[in-house]
Amino acid sequence: MTKAETTTYHGVLRGKTIELDQAPGLPDGQDVTVEIRLTCPGDGIRASAGTWADAGPELDERLQRMDDARHSVRSVALP
Repeated sequence: MTKAETTTYHGVLRGKTIELDQAPGLPDGQDVTVEIRLTCPGDGIRASAGTWADAGPELDERLQRMDDARHSVRSVALP
């Protein structure tokens, strides 16, 4: 990594220590600047949901109606 290069790592704050998910590949004692950005539970799934992430309650209602309709169909025994 060069002086001006930045890389993003995910980690967990434990007191005054940030435990990273992966090693940054820097020597111990290396001077770094840390920018803290909070993540909320569910951020990952929302990011992977694409345009559905901001669909709101109407999407939940539509999906619930589809699920209800799917479960209300009676099965027919085939000979």
